[in-house]
Amino acid sequence: MANITVPSKSERARILVLVKRKEGMSRADFCEYWWKKHSPMMAEFMPEPGLLKFHQMHVHDEINARFSQLGAKTTEQWDGVALMEAASWDDLFKVFSDERAAKARAADEGNFIDPSATLLIPVTNIPFIDN
Repeated sequence: MANITVPSKSERARILVLVKRKEGMSRADFCEYWWKKHSPMMAEFMPEPGLLKFHQMHVHDEINARFSQLGAKTTEQWDGVALMEAASWDDLFKVFSDERAAKARAADEGNFIDPSATLLIPVTNIPFIDN
């Protein structure tokens, strides 16, 4: 068994955003829109200092089904997860409270997600393995 040193907690602010596609939209269309339209558009409205990281994670239906066959509890409730990271919680709140960005986000989200189903999860990152 590998000898793992217990790491320190990261001081960076991170939030996971679970999103569900809007009713009647295919998963493929949702992923395409989020990836190629919404996120590039939102980057134009990013206030300074902004985010250090923004990652999209799209639910993979085939792999989700395979884990389900192994008895794992999987999700059909969410279609994707965004990871947002900033240097501090204050910086992250600046991103979320910026008026221009909030207006742009609200105007576009209805094109591909169900905003009422969005779930925010603020997290502390503890990187045990980070290659």
